Amino acid sequence: METRPSHCDFIVTQNCFLHCKMCHIWKYKTDDETVPFKTYIEFLGALKEFTGKNMQIQFVGGEPLLKKGIIDLINSASNHGFYTTMTTNGCLVDRKMADGLITAGLNTIGFSLESLKEERHDFLRGMPGTFNKIMDAISYFRDSPIPEKIFISTIISGANLDDIIAIAEWVNKSPRLSFVYFQSIMQPFAMPEDNAWHEREETKFLWPDTDAAHRVLDTLSALQKQGYKIANPPGQFNAFKSYFRDPRKFIKKIKCNLGYNAFSLLPNGDVILCFSMPPIGNIMTERIDAIWNSEKAREVRKQIAGCQKNCKLMINCFFEDEHV
Repeated sequence: METRPSHCDFIVTQNCFLHCKMCHIWKYKTDDETVPFKTYIEFLGALKEFTGKNMQIQFVGGEPLLKKGIIDLINSASNHGFYTTMTTNGCLVDRKMADGLITAGLNTIGFSLESLKEERHDFLRGMPGTFNKIMDAISYFRDSPIPEKIFISTIISGANLDDIIAIAEWVNKSPRLSFVYFQSIMQPFAMPEDNAWHEREETKFLWPDTDAAHRVLDTLSALQKQGYKIANPPGQFNAFKSYFRDPRKFIKKIKCNLGYNAFSLLPNGDVILCFSMPPIGNIMTERIDAIWNSEKAREVRKQIAGCQKNCKLMINCFFEDEHV
């Protein structure tokens, strides 16, 4: 049966200038942004022809606002009728950048906020001043209807566990904020795979006490039932509880749905269906419709269907209630 994607993670860069405790990509600066700007514009046009307007494009990093020409890319995607979204650390959003994002028609913007305590947020993000920059960035959109949604993304960890409820309360009281989405701490990105990472001396401070985490998650669940602006699927907090009880537990209980409605575009032009699988093509040499329906794509979908990897992304980005 032929399918067409409805979501694209448009990874415009894998570089970032912050030194976040829960992500180590800053240690590995890459020079793989090799796609000509013209090719990106042609890709967006071909994607529109292939999928129609009902498509969400999420501009992703690293820090996506580092990408030269990012405003023009968002504008092109918006002009094609795509729904555009982005999550940023907020540090590059000054008045000029905010005006550019508004003019480009960005539909949704998310800000990564780990605490309402300035020192704690800055510690987790690895650079002083990041908290104040996020607060300034949000204020630049206060009087504009664009983006139509502004949200907060927060990682629940041992280092900010006693700040989580305060963030939910703050978002709920903020008229311009649409929702907060919580994620569970995972092994920091760009670390060698290690099932015992949460027990290592250098990272164990990120792992929360199980009982304390459960109490926070139960409170979040109760607040959500009261109508608080919390965007997590209802069953996700129970999944978090199970994960914090035993991070080695096999998370995926149903067939993985990757490969049929979404893809990621890497900065070198590679198209992937799953980060653990090989690319299915490259937009510098092939059109996206040919890539999506290629023999390589069919083979990777078979590999995904039979995958037995205990993928922690299933509890965050790719969570579905059927997993619990």
